[in-house]
Amino acid sequence: MRDVNLAIDSAVCKSLRGNANSMIDFKDGKFANKKDVAVLNEKYWPLFEVELYVIETAKKHNIQLSFDVTAKEDLYFKTINYTTYAGFFILHPLCFEQSMRQMTDAYADNCKIKNDGHIGYVKKSINNNKNFSKYNFVQTKNEKPKDVLVVLTGGNKLKKHSCVGKLKSIIEKHGKENVLFKKHPISENDIYEELSEFLGGINYASGHSNLHDLMISANHIYTTMMSESALIAYVLKKNVDHYDLWQNRDTTSFGHINHFLFSSSDPLLWANQCFASSKSGVIHPEIDDNWQKKVDEYFEYIIKLRSFFDGAYFMEN
Repeated sequence: MRDVNLAIDSAVCKSLRGNANSMIDFKDGKFANKKDVAVLNEKYWPLFEVELYVIETAKKHNIQLSFDVTAKEDLYFKTINYTTYAGFFILHPLCFEQSMRQMTDAYADNCKIKNDGHIGYVKKSINNNKNFSKYNFVQTKNEKPKDVLVVLTGGNKLKKHSCVGKLKSIIEKHGKENVLFKKHPISENDIYEELSEFLGGINYASGHSNLHDLMISANHIYTTMMSESALIAYVLKKNVDHYDLWQNRDTTSFGHINHFLFSSSDPLLWANQCFASSKSGVIHPEIDDNWQKKVDEYFEYIIKLRSFFDGAYFMEN
């Protein structure tokens, strides 16, 4: 039984638990007549207790906490960000260099993998549910899949993080008729119309289409540092590439993870090895035997890491 009294709700959620009431309403069928509604998937319920523990732990260490944001802070960062990634709860500083460093340190720990690890959990979840979407939809739109799938970011991030030259080259390489661009489920349509006009007309899949089916049917998947679909694509054994703007990859939600997936000779081995370490900031109560200890160890590690850079650089205001 979930403690729904702990939930808060707002038009723009400022916490993971801020989605709880909408999730309950969706399950109770209260959105049945609202065809365009997208609600956070119920698989995130187990992470609510992690969020509460992380908030209290951050207070103990007197460090700022943010939810699902990107920013450029100094090496002696002020803020640790938390969000979700492929069903996991993740923590990282709002400093790209330090976030990258935590992942290399995590991999170097060479932790023992238990019960097929975090990647085994993702594989099992996909096989059991035939779905890995972050959201539930009142109405899912069927789309005809194509050989090449481009998973687009939300409209507010599309211009800043997408290399249109790379997108153009994808169309030229595979042929326009073979490429399908999947819209983000939480986004306005204007930016996609602008992109289509710039590229000379492209094939779109609705934001409410079934990403699982589209990815299963595709052979080539192009995604970004902003999307957890990168990990899913590797789990599905697809040919994976990205279309990120190099100069803006340091303000991406999952860049500290996806960079290594895109550049590793064995992305899933890297991820499984890395996620097993508390230094990775990747947590799930159903996989990590003592997830509270993992959170504690992460905060101790990341604050010690930060201390090495105290006074190292003076940044002008």
